[in-house]
Amino acid sequence: MTPQSADLSLEMSVDKLLVELEEIVTFTIEVSNDGPESTTGVQVSDRLPAGYEFVSARTTAGIYDQSRGIWNIDRLGNGNRVVLTIIAKVKRAIDLMNLAEIISNDLLDYDSVANNGVDTDRDGNIVDDVQDEDDGDGQFVIVGREENATKDPNPASGECLAPLDAESAFDPNPEDEINGIFKFDYKIESTVNLGMGGEVIDNSRFGNTLKMTYYVNSADGSILFPGGDTGFFKTNIVNMPGDGKVDGAIWLANGQMVSYVEDTRSGVKKAITRESAQTANGRFGADYLHMMQFFRISKEMAELPDPLPDYVNWPGSAKGYRAEMVESYTGLNNTYNIYFDTAPTPIKTTCIMMGFMVGVLKDVQNTKCNRLMIYTKVNIGALENGEFLEVILNSIKPAGITFDATTYDPAPVSGDAGTAIANATDDYEARMRSIEIRRQTIERRRCSNDRCWDQKNADLEDLRKEKSEVICTLMVDKGMANTMAECMRDEGF
Repeated sequence: MTPQSADLSLEMSVDKLLVELEEIVTFTIEVSNDGPESTTGVQVSDRLPAGYEFVSARTTAGIYDQSRGIWNIDRLGNGNRVVLTIIAKVKRAIDLMNLAEIISNDLLDYDSVANNGVDTDRDGNIVDDVQDEDDGDGQFVIVGREENATKDPNPASGECLAPLDAESAFDPNPEDEINGIFKFDYKIESTVNLGMGGEVIDNSRFGNTLKMTYYVNSADGSILFPGGDTGFFKTNIVNMPGDGKVDGAIWLANGQMVSYVEDTRSGVKKAITRESAQTANGRFGADYLHMMQFFRISKEMAELPDPLPDYVNWPGSAKGYRAEMVESYTGLNNTYNIYFDTAPTPIKTTCIMMGFMVGVLKDVQNTKCNRLMIYTKVNIGALENGEFLEVILNSIKPAGITFDATTYDPAPVSGDAGTAIANATDDYEARMRSIEIRRQTIERRRCSNDRCWDQKNADLEDLRKEKSEVICTLMVDKGMANTMAECMRDEGF
């Protein structure tokens, strides 16, 4: 015998994502029955949080009791869909996450359990969480403060996204307590390509690109790289330890990178962090600092006549700029090409940068506004080296997520200690910097006879081979190449 069942699902949407106080917003809650049977006793819970004031509601079926926050639908036939619309006024800048959930149903639902919470997989993600059960959903809005906010009288045409002092009303994350509660209000999806020899690295195991989905805090710029089966680490790293898992990593506004890990055998949870000074000296931190300085050296910046690369799928128009910046800790002269969306986008942030190499960047010197970076390419060292890092923005949108780190014990790593991966990366960067500095020294060597020229070319060829050996060592260690000999053959040796 097969028990009768009805597959119910709930989806919520809101008509505005960025609002001001006293503004009216409309929430739409849709409940569908994908069968195979009709069902009765269907109830939905949706009680507005304290940040809103109830205005009115209407339904296509059933009755909504605003005082209890209960929508009594009762009978819902196979293949039918019903809608509840709630109109509310935004009264406060906090407590704005509206949750709706099916709390009662007379028939079995194979992929959902009524009234067990919206965040059933406990990943902190509530809004449109495809990994969660489909009988609940949440939506929220972001309140922007615009006191004394005025646009520059002569901004660059179409590029100013928001006045400089139109700040986020979101609360910044803590920096002293790495085992606290962390909240983020924007979601960014981007693609990262690493190039050598002028071409994107062809990596059959990982693919040619790194997919980055992360969350940012618009008040301080801190970033959450989520864990879980569909998170950043599981998606991009193949050889994860069998007895451990990464629940997430947070890049704090002070430069610290904190990894939240769990030993699955013992159940011990640790918040592992390296000292902020170390993090700031790394390539990850250095790139962030360079991006913050981009507009501060605007006198050296030139507008790029080149259009956005064809493979960057961005719906609007873009304008590119170029600037050269010297790495303070290596002396390398890197060239940054950055393209901005020319259409205004309602994103408000307090920090000078929100995102990793793409996202929102404040122009603090010229037009006093926010700009949306949609594509960044960094040529590392001399252009003829062919080494580059490029980041493509796929989307940026409001999306609330909370990471609860209160169950993790702080485990700081001081000095030069750290994981084997971190040490290997540091060694790789140090060797590559040494090779580049020696190459520049040889290139500046002046020759007046054939013997000198032959020696100069031989030295450059030795460096090219040494560089390939460093690259291949890293690729073999990370499983990106099968053997050293095979990798060196691909490099031309």
